Amino acid sequence: MNEFTKNIINFFEIDWESLKDYFLSLCLTAVAAYLIIAVLRFLLHQFFKRTRLLDEKKEQTIESVVKNTSNYVVFIVILIAAIKPFVGDLKELILAGGIIAAVIGFGAQKLINDLLSGMFMIFEQTIQKGDFVNINGEPEAGTVEELGFRVVKIRLINGKLVTIPNGEIRKMVNGSVEKRRVFESIVVSFNENPRRVKELLQEVCDELNEAHKDYLKTDKLTGEYVETYQLYGLHSLDVSPIGYKFSITATVNDTDYLAASQGAKELLAQKVFDNNILMPAQQIVLQQSNQMQNS
Repeated sequence: MNEFTKNIINFFEIDWESLKDYFLSLCLTAVAAYLIIAVLRFLLHQFFKRTRLLDEKKEQTIESVVKNTSNYVVFIVILIAAIKPFVGDLKELILAGGIIAAVIGFGAQKLINDLLSGMFMIFEQTIQKGDFVNINGEPEAGTVEELGFRVVKIRLINGKLVTIPNGEIRKMVNGSVEKRRVFESIVVSFNENPRRVKELLQEVCDELNEAHKDYLKTDKLTGEYVETYQLYGLHSLDVSPIGYKFSITATVNDTDYLAASQGAKELLAQKVFDNNILMPAQQIVLQQSNQMQNS
């Protein structure tokens, strides 16, 4: 009985010196791994900052991927350092890690699907940091803020940050592939003179071409504009509310699309107001008033 008690006491005896060395070594490993990753990220950022080998969006995408991946690298290094003292041979450690990973893999198929989907998206350049995207047909779109192998983070127009696992992305509309087309329309009453509307819209196009020179997309070879603001013409006769639909178009840089589109809308609205263009709602109100008078 005394021998059994002695064995239990010996089992729970703690070698404080070894324990101190263990945690000291673990902390030093963690600090060293973090510092190495931080230095590498800093050097990468400085390299991109001082060179122009890649365009800005590709540089931001690489930095975002490195940032997200480095967190996993640091975690794995710390994990190996934590369990290595309990495993005699490094080969045994790797073998045990492989077996554990295989076992976990069966229960973490969704995680593996997210990682594989993320790898394909990044390597095929389907999406990059800064792209304006719409995921799975959602009503709101947004700008890619962070891109990793497991998830993508999108900042919506309303300011909310949405995190989507890469494996759940079934359909993606990317509006930031070098260029986007501004296509803005107005609907006017059938009582309005179409010629007058076309002349007004041509004035709008001329003003926008002057104000949005920096937004318009230029051909890399010729240096000429791909498509300046121009009158698309009479787009439809039977839109709702009933009236003529006229449109203007232009091709702009993908990064300038929101500013260009907003500027075109504001100028269109101001011109319509300043020139007293008849809108379909006015015609509807008149019809209702006439019906009330006849009754």
